[in-house]
Order: sequence, then structure tokens, then C-alpha cells
Amino acid sequence: MRKHFTPSLFASLCLIGAALVAPRTASAQDRPEGTEPESLLLFEAMRHLGDSKVEKWPDAVPDEPEGKRLDFTFEAARVEGLRCLVIRHYHVDNEWDVVLNGKKVAVLKRRKELGDYRYLIPGDAFRDGTNTLAIEPRKPTDDITVGRVRLYKKPLREALKLGVVAVQVVDHKGLPMPARITIVDEQQALPEVFFADGDQSASRAGIVYTTAKVQRFEVSEGKYRIDVSRGTEWSRASAEIHVKAAETTDLKLTLQHEVATLGYVAADTHIHTYEFSGHGDASLVERLVTLAGEGVELAIATDHNHNIDYRPEQARLGLSEYYTSVVGNEVTTSMGHFNAFPLDPKDKVPEHRLSDWIKVIDGMRAKGARVVILNHPRWPDIEKGPFGRFRLNQLSGERASGPSRLTFDAMELVNATTEIEDPLFLFRDWFALLNYGERIFAVGSSDSHTVGDPVGQGRTYVPSKSDDPVAIDVEAACEAFRNGRTSISMGIITDVKVGEGAGIGDTVVMGKEAVELEVRVAAPSWVRPRFVHVFVNGVLRARRAVPPEDGPATGKAVDTWLPFEIAAMPHDAWVVCVVTGDPIREAFWKTLNGYTLAATNPLWLDGDGIPGYSPPRETARRMFESSGADPAKIASALATVDEGVGIQLLSLVRSSFPRAERHASFERFVTSLEPASETARRYLATLAAPEEAPKK
Repeated sequence: MRKHFTPSLFASLCLIGAALVAPRTASAQDRPEGTEPESLLLFEAMRHLGDSKVEKWPDAVPDEPEGKRLDFTFEAARVEGLRCLVIRHYHVDNEWDVVLNGKKVAVLKRRKELGDYRYLIPGDAFRDGTNTLAIEPRKPTDDITVGRVRLYKKPLREALKLGVVAVQVVDHKGLPMPARITIVDEQQALPEVFFADGDQSASRAGIVYTTAKVQRFEVSEGKYRIDVSRGTEWSRASAEIHVKAAETTDLKLTLQHEVATLGYVAADTHIHTYEFSGHGDASLVERLVTLAGEGVELAIATDHNHNIDYRPEQARLGLSEYYTSVVGNEVTTSMGHFNAFPLDPKDKVPEHRLSDWIKVIDGMRAKGARVVILNHPRWPDIEKGPFGRFRLNQLSGERASGPSRLTFDAMELVNATTEIEDPLFLFRDWFALLNYGERIFAVGSSDSHTVGDPVGQGRTYVPSKSDDPVAIDVEAACEAFRNGRTSISMGIITDVKVGEGAGIGDTVVMGKEAVELEVRVAAPSWVRPRFVHVFVNGVLRARRAVPPEDGPATGKAVDTWLPFEIAAMPHDAWVVCVVTGDPIREAFWKTLNGYTLAATNPLWLDGDGIPGYSPPRETARRMFESSGADPAKIASALATVDEGVGIQLLSLVRSSFPRAERHASFERFVTSLEPASETARRYLATLAAPEEAPKK
């Protein structure tokens, strides 16, 4: 597995040669005079294990692998209780077993960061005298660095001065509830957490998800802040504690349901486990616990090219009351990734080896999928994602390559684990496609692969006749996804209404009067929404600050409706409302990107007197057919329509020229427009002549 890394600030030992050398045992000269070492250094060197050349490892090991496993011997004694083994390693993607005296005693933690990771080893696995330890891969296709193996001399609890923390999380009625517990030390770092394992919890450094009445775990002696949370709709509760070795600290913390979502349920359409996706670190049991702990109510299982059914294990764990789970699949192709659901867990997975988007999506639907979503359309980066490769024009929606039509139902506008610096970048892609006439809707998801990345951090709010998470109508939810009656959320919740009856996904007859609409902005007390943006046919028509009375500064949840007015237009249009807010920088719900966000799907406006909604391209097509490419008529038409329709009109003019001379002809056309058109110049600036060259 070839990996490329940039140098890190971590310092380590430089190795000479590729052969493994004997470890150096700690001696008296390694410690201050008169002190007993806390740990024994069993193996000092760092090794590159794997099967591929890797450039620029951060710990200065050779580029070429030094073997596929690490073996060494050391002297120790058999003891009672648990011992703590510390292993430094980097970029562990797959499963590596730690084998002591021929017995598997641990599995390396799947972590990308270079660090010293602790492993609890039964004392009776050691022998009096010479012991052998091996670190070996189950599949030799992962390249890692590993070494610097140390053994604490004292029993674990004594060596690390562990104390017990017992946390009970309850709702406003005093009833126990699932939640996330986040622990930070005085340096705001996430400490190692011990003895929090089991079916009713999932733990990582500084994080414990629990569904138990009282969650117990252990940390080293010291001062900590405990935060408990349960996703977007709930408050956050905090406490400062001082943990003492061998003592128990009891906490009872209460969460309030701060944001009402009556008539909607929270869905996460993009969820992974290590067991089936092969990367990340969340086991199936841990994933099911984290879903309950983050308040997800409709959970779509989407491991890569697997049809996974959560329901049997969910029932075994007693978690069925918290959410409805649906069998899905992240159909992972060389062209892009698609989430498809619902599927039959007993059926063969949809074909993912084809190179034709339409055939791939047709294959998903043939397997029963009612909803198909294009995931992270600009991943792994802006240029290499599907829309980058297709050279999607962010003004017109035209593509230089790719499928002639887009047959998926929705695309991810929020993916909480994909880095997009500009909160509106993907919206510009989407707006262009809507104007081009593509019927594609917005979805929010987490794409969580790990316990630490909050599942449901990105989510989609779906209309539901029942607010009981057990009684969700999955077929009705699929129809809502397909018809764009949902909203997306990452920390903020939004909605839009016109009068008392029309909302997201509805068509409103505009007439000659302005349309009065209201936008809901809602968020828990720990999120600060800042601005509401109202877009009409992709053009920002209004931007308003959210009143600052509520939010983190006051400890009050935000829930308000803000009025907006949309001027009457002579043609049809769509309206999308986007709310942006401050990022969350604290560990309990830290956002990858520098913002929180919510958005509606379109509200359709019928303004042309023809029954029903027509997209901007269809409106432009009627205008083009009546005016042709006459510059005077086009200039006159551009003066009567908004930019969304105007860009489509110019696109149709441009496509009417012969391909071989299209770019030059359109340049001359833009120059000939009287009066000069800023819209035409902006559109021309997005076009590149080379893409118009005839194929040889």
C-alpha cells in the first residue's frame, strides 16, 4: 500500500540499514540516581513494516520496508493483574496483532497520528525469564512505523494512578438517556480512558458514548472538565472535577431538549463501520451505541459495497427504541461514491465495477434502491472529485464531460468529515445544476468512520407523521428525499414557509405581488448562528444577521422566524435559504470546517402564468426559440430576466454555434451585445477555449 507523507515535527531515531537490531534494555544510567524507572524500555528502535516504499515518513525510518513483522525478546516476570504495554506507532490502517509468547494479547489501535498508545496485557501472559513479542499484520498490505515498546513495571492502576469517574446522564424528567461524554484535561487535551468497554459504551481517548444508567470509566489522577451532549437538538452540560487515585468521583448531569423538531426526524444517510468498510475505527457495536448517543433517529447503514443490516444487533443491544435503521450501501466506484437505500441485506450488492454512471445508478434501482445520493462530489479535492473531473461550470451547470444527464436523486451539500473551506462552494455547484434543469436535492450527512467523529454531526431533517423513532415510515421518508422536502443541518436547523400552508418542496403562485416568506433559525445554546442567506435562482437576494440575543453568550437556545420579501418576477424561480454560523472548536462537538450551517431544499415560485414550475433553462429555451441568436433581441431579453435565466439563455446561444468555432463565435457575440452585458462577460470568463477544440 503506497503512502506519501510530508515531514512532521515529531523527532525520532534515525536508522541505518534495513536489518532488525537487538533492543537496548533500560539501565541505571537512563534514570536519575536513586529513582526507580516507571517503565522498562523493551525495544527502542522504530521500524518501517509493510510491503511498499513510502516517502518521507515522519519518524525518519527508511523509505523501503524493513520487513512485514517485528519480533524481539526481552526479560520479564509473570505477575498478577493487568500490565500496561506502551507502543509507539504511526498510520495504522489495518489490523496488526500484538502476540506475546505465541498468544494474541492486543490489536494495534487504528490511528493515523504518531503517538504512544497503551495496551492492557494480562499479567499471566508473561513468563518468568525470556519472553517473545511479535507485531504482525493480518494482511501484509499496510505500511506503518512501529517500535519504542515500553512496559510499566507496576500494575496498571498503580502505575497510572487511576481514579474512577461514574457519570449518570438524564433528561429533564430525570430519566437516563444515551449521550456522549467528553473529557478534557487542564491543557484541553483528550486523556486516555480506561475500563469503559462493553456493549453499552464506546470509548476513545477523551470520549465515552454510553447508553447505560451509570457509565463508569477510569482516568489518571488530575483535574478535568466533563461535557455531556446528544447532538444538534440537545443542550450541553459540563462539570469540573478533580480525580484522585483509587477514588470514585460521581456526577449526575442533565440535558434539555432545546430545539423542537415536531414533524421531522433526524437522519444520517452516510455511516460506516471498520468491520465492513475496512477503514476508520468504529466497530458495529460501537457505531450502534454512537447513533443513540448523538440523537440520530433514522440511520442509513452505508458501508462500502456492503448491504449491512443493523437491526439484529441493534435489538440485541436494546437500542431499537432510539432509532430506525435502514439497509443501505455506499456503492463505491472509480467514478464516484453513491449512497443507495433501502436494499435487501440478503441480495447481491449493486454492481460497482462499471464505468457508466447511468448504468451504475440503474443497477442500484434494480436492486430496490428508492434513493440514490452522490456523496462528497468534490472529494478528494475540488479538482479531483466528480464535478472537478467533469469541469462543471458553476454558473451554467454545463459539463465538459461526464454523463449527459444526472439520474441520482440528491447530493451531499454537508459532509461533516470532508474539508470544504468555503461553506457555499458546493451550493454554487448545486445552484448551477438546478438552473440547468437537473432535479437534484440537498442532503446532509456525517460520513463518520470513527467513534471520535460525531455521527449525525451533518444530518438531514425528514418530515415524518410520527415523532417516535421506532415508528418512522421509511417509504414516506424515501419519498421526501426524492421530492426535496427535507432540510440539511450541521449544528443549525432551518425551515421556510409562505403563509400558513406552503413550505419546502411546495410550489407558490407568485402573481404580480412580492412573496412574503419566513425563515426559521434554530440552534442549541452552544451554537451561534450568524447570517441567513436567501438565494433566488442561485443569486443572493437577501442577507440578514441573526439577532444576537440568544446563543452561547447567554446560554439560551436560538429559535426564531425571520421575514423576507421576494420581488415579483415575470418567470418561474426557486428559493433556497442558507444559514451560516460560528464553528464549534471545543472537543465535545468540534467541527472540521470553520462554520456551522443549515439549508432548505427549494421552494418553487410559479411566476410566468403557465401552470407549474419551469427551471431557468426551460424558460431560457422558450426565449431563445422566439429570438434566435439576434444580439439585439438577446440583449433585450437579458434585461428582463434574472441572472439565473440569463446565463441559461447565453448557454443556449453559445451551443448554437458550430463546435469547431464555438468559443471564438461566442466571444464575438458577447462583444456585439448592446447594451454591454455584465452577465455575458461573467459567463464568458468561466469558459475555456481548449475544451471546445474538435476531437481528433
